[in-house]
Amino acid sequence: MERPRALLLAGDRSHDPAIAFAGVGDLLEAEGIEVERTTDYASLDAHALTGKNLLIISRDGMEWPEGQRVVWMQPHQEQAIEAFVLAGGAFLALHNAGWAYPYEDGYRRTLGGYYIGHPPVARFRVEVISSDHPVTAGVESYEIVDEQHWLHWDFDRVTPLLISKGMGEDGRQSVSGWAYTYGQGRVVYLPHGHTLEAQRHPMNQRLLRNAARWLLSTEG
Repeated sequence: MERPRALLLAGDRSHDPAIAFAGVGDLLEAEGIEVERTTDYASLDAHALTGKNLLIISRDGMEWPEGQRVVWMQPHQEQAIEAFVLAGGAFLALHNAGWAYPYEDGYRRTLGGYYIGHPPVARFRVEVISSDHPVTAGVESYEIVDEQHWLHWDFDRVTPLLISKGMGEDGRQSVSGWAYTYGQGRVVYLPHGHTLEAQRHPMNQRLLRNAARWLLSTEG
């Protein structure tokens, strides 16, 4: 049987691509997936996705030419990603893949939500709220030291899987990962993994494995 093929785009001004390449790419390779790893955001288009089964993005939506913030994703890239998923492709959005991307068109529709912000790295709790979903199979609620991302999700069409709860005085809470079917394809967003240590947390690794299997499965 032919191995599934994935494209992993990672790395930006605040995120060493080696973290995602090791913490995510190596895990997917161990799952039998052929992973093409790149930092070249400009190359992400319909041609790059041809022959791929899975797209993984682990980087934010900004570039900083001459110190000025610029959103790098162009309309043809949004269209390519949305068309890829609608036609049966899989999209695994990781960590900061919801930050500073175009808000109103194809990428936003495909992602199923967006990033709001995060406090400094700290310890917080992640609780499973949808234990019957394949992505959370065998995952127990856990604590992690990471960036606690605050996210908005499209509650009318997206299934939240986890919530995060701050351990400080306010105990701020957010949805912390989701999964859903979009057209003929599937989408999973898992926001943890700013550091390699966080990427390799046992529960995060289990979530990633489960996500890859569900995304590439033809079963429910």
